[in-house]
Amino acid sequence: MDDQAREPRHLPTRKQFAAVISGNALEFYDFLSFSFFAVNVSRVMFPAGAPGSALLLTLMTAGAGFGARPLGAILFGLLGDKVGRRPTMLATFALMGFSAIGLALTPSYASIGIWAPILVVAFRLLQGLAAGGDVGPTTAFLAESSPPERRGMLVALQLVAMRIGVLGSGLVGLVLASALTPAELDAYGWRIAFAIGAGIVPLAFILRRRLDETLHLPETGPNVVTELDVAAYAAALLGVFGFLLAGATGDFLFVYAVTFLKIPVTNGYLLQMAAAGTQIVGLLAGGWLGDRIGRQKVNFVTAVLAALVSLPLFRWGIAGGSLGQLALAAALLLLMATVSAAVAYAAFVEITPKRHRAGLVGIGYGLVVAVTFGLTPVLLTRYIGQSGDLAAPGYAFVIAAVALIASSLMLGRRAPRTFGKAVAT
Repeated sequence: MDDQAREPRHLPTRKQFAAVISGNALEFYDFLSFSFFAVNVSRVMFPAGAPGSALLLTLMTAGAGFGARPLGAILFGLLGDKVGRRPTMLATFALMGFSAIGLALTPSYASIGIWAPILVVAFRLLQGLAAGGDVGPTTAFLAESSPPERRGMLVALQLVAMRIGVLGSGLVGLVLASALTPAELDAYGWRIAFAIGAGIVPLAFILRRRLDETLHLPETGPNVVTELDVAAYAAALLGVFGFLLAGATGDFLFVYAVTFLKIPVTNGYLLQMAAAGTQIVGLLAGGWLGDRIGRQKVNFVTAVLAALVSLPLFRWGIAGGSLGQLALAAALLLLMATVSAAVAYAAFVEITPKRHRAGLVGIGYGLVVAVTFGLTPVLLTRYIGQSGDLAAPGYAFVIAAVALIASSLMLGRRAPRTFGKAVAT
């Protein structure tokens, strides 16, 4: 019998859920690994030029991967709505694994000259294409596999996977930086990090093959949307911008702490890992609260609090010059941001009609993540370098909170059934 005609027997197993969300985990693992080892990659894969130019080119290459996401979202999102979630998830994950292996095996600039940076950029673009295409089908699958009363929590697993990827990259970076010399990190250490990420692909690919198809199943529950409300979609997308800007700023803190605050690299890894752990807690809490007391209430209250305290809290975090103080400030900032993120993302998914969900979620998310994660590190680096204003990440957190507040207010009026009320359990 055709897989698309079969109804799932039950919720996917934990292993299968892990396989579904592994694409986003791998994506953020690779992205943060690229940032963590940007200095090493720049020395090996890019020609030496003006001081800092190779590093800036490397960061721009990392951003280029996010720039390719919208194209992947369009291609694979539309495919997911046409041929199914499962085959599309298999295709994107295979492409992700191929590009990760290619990046790990690319010869150095000293060996092949200009082809080294060309190949690095090409593989980053393929990673972005695959990652952008993976979000829509996987998020649609999570939403369509979830009972209505648990949808917020289970959809939030997509964002939790990103933070798991960050946590994993921080752990691998810490181990490699502690075990290897700087010369060894340049020569092969950073390649090990990417090879480890690629190593999860075969197992997750096998588990994804065992998933049931959800595209042709009827939706149930009180919040089923059959037609797209463009204004509600735009309002929800503003919320996506808010939480992704906060996430991009949080991920930038490693480079920020090491480059501008002169915190030792190993301490920078500890900072990033602590931040990722806090975000996982915030996302799970936000998903749970949103299912029980309503998306809008949770988002609005948390975002208002973040808007009020983000800048003074960040300034306090960097005032003492200690890792502990900065880590505590970052943890509190990211806890607020991720509670809002969980409910804002669930609302974004819920306002999309099923027949267009993979495309609408993937394309909208891909466009916003390309802007936020692609440009935030570069813009903050340039701004701090030119102005010397170390509070710059605090400004970004405030902007993110204001966007979440505006989205909450706008979406609460446009889509009260899907956003303002929790589903009765």
